[in-house]
Amino acid sequence: PRVRAGRSTPAKAPTIDVYVLGEVDKPGKREIEPGTTILQFFAEMGGFSKFAATKRVQLRTSRTGTEQIYVLDYNKIQNGAPFGTTIVMADGDVVVVPQRRLFE
Repeated sequence: PRVRAGRSTPAKAPTIDVYVLGEVDKPGKREIEPGTTILQFFAEMGGFSKFAATKRVQLRTSRTGTEQIYVLDYNKIQNGAPFGTTIVMADGDVVVVPQRRLFE
């Protein structure tokens, strides 16, 4: 195939793979831009199901070589807690949204 002079395909911006599972509207793998915060990722994942335990969202990450689990309260983040804008997603991170308990 010949390449026409003056035409080039735009370079694809680098992305990282992040996964989401559990009580969300769109579980699965997401390709997101580096620098995406956890709050921005909540928007990417399409929202929570009506059975989601939004006070116990888990961020599982292996940034330090060993898995660390952070428990996040989406309600507090939504109401302005500062850590929602400071946690930056990393390649391979997994967000787990558990199901609500009976009286939660």
